[in-house]
Amino acid sequence: LYSSYSRMIEFVLVVYMGSQIINQTQTFEDMDKCLYFATKLSRQPAIYTKENERKKITAICKPINKT
Repeated sequence: LYSSYSRMIEFVLVVYMGSQIINQTQTFEDMDKCLYFATKLSRQPAIYTKENERKKITAICKPINKT
């Protein structure tokens, strides 16, 4: 059952800077691989914008239908 289910979905890595999505192009068939990168990105220190605003990078793995 799991193997047939896993062939139906994949996971997109959604990367935010603050509340704005800055990237959602990388997809993974394996949720654990997606979570690995989401965790690494979310642990990065905050950055400062040109307006001197502090913005946190966060990332999540979103399940989507496989195309």
